[in-house]
Amino acid sequence: MQKIYVRPMSFSYGSNSRKLIKIKKALPICSNKDLSFSRIEITIKGKKNIVKNIDIDKIKNLPHQIKTEVLNKIKNITQKRDKLAGLNLNKFKIFGVLNITPDSFSDGGKYYKLKSAIDHTYKMVKDGADVIDVGGESTRPGAKLISAHIEKKRVLPLISKIKNHKVSIDTRKAEVMICAVKQGAKIINDISALDFDIKSLTSVSKLNKPIILNHSQGTPDIMQNNPSYKNVLFDIYDYFEKKIQMLTNKKFLKKNIIIDPGIGFGKNLDHNLNIISNISLFHGLGCPIMLGPSRKSFIGKIMKKKDSKLRLGGTISAVVTGYNQGVQCFRVHDIKEIFEALKIQEALNSI
Repeated sequence: MQKIYVRPMSFSYGSNSRKLIKIKKALPICSNKDLSFSRIEITIKGKKNIVKNIDIDKIKNLPHQIKTEVLNKIKNITQKRDKLAGLNLNKFKIFGVLNITPDSFSDGGKYYKLKSAIDHTYKMVKDGADVIDVGGESTRPGAKLISAHIEKKRVLPLISKIKNHKVSIDTRKAEVMICAVKQGAKIINDISALDFDIKSLTSVSKLNKPIILNHSQGTPDIMQNNPSYKNVLFDIYDYFEKKIQMLTNKKFLKKNIIIDPGIGFGKNLDHNLNIISNISLFHGLGCPIMLGPSRKSFIGKIMKKKDSKLRLGGTISAVVTGYNQGVQCFRVHDIKEIFEALKIQEALNSI
């Protein structure tokens, strides 16, 4: 059976978007009338992929079987995303990175002590973070595995102190997920998308908390050893499609799934740029999208600078590119600057 992918393109914003929707020349992204698309790229996967770019008012002229599948994808692209853990996804949401580790790639050791982590939480919330994403295990390229015991020792005291704020637990271990939720975490963020721990799928289903599924190829210690894909976009899309099906088969609500294509997790420079440039494809899965380009090495490779603290400009550029394609959630370190960039872009797009 042929596989069909639909990517919304030719975006319009603000009054122009609303006008085009009104005259049925465009359709909204996730029911947001200030952001619409007037063309779609249809890829029919086979021995040799067939790619067609058509205006949305020409969909009715497609062959019946293709038209049916395209319309199903269009429904996913245009439907409103429900609230998730109390978060209104009609507006952008910022997840502030808080690593309680000695060795994370950008801020390792900086917030390792409880007081400094609590202080930084308050600063991130003040600067515009909607969720504090707490992690106790470094998953930078080359990072080694630590025990669940050590990871819990790092994150649980902090979560118990900041649980009045929305907290997501960044872990790939079921045991840590369970304990973090008991301490007050509202969202689970698994960089392995439930692949690392065989108990994770059952645990997540029972906990019934929203889950962020992050795509990664390989484990952190080896993931950057020559990553390869047949087609990075379609391979990741198919991967998420299976994961969503696995969770819904366990009676987990699809509306509580966020997908993150995993910038830098088993991807080279071209893979990362391709994902960010074409991230609107993933709206076809019918779930909110997260983008986490913050201080990642692809920026350093382009700019020829190794220091991750000098990558703010590149981070903002990637975030805004995602936002302009309808991405709802952004996982970043530099809250104040990203919040300001998104607020300005939001205002510009509303005109």
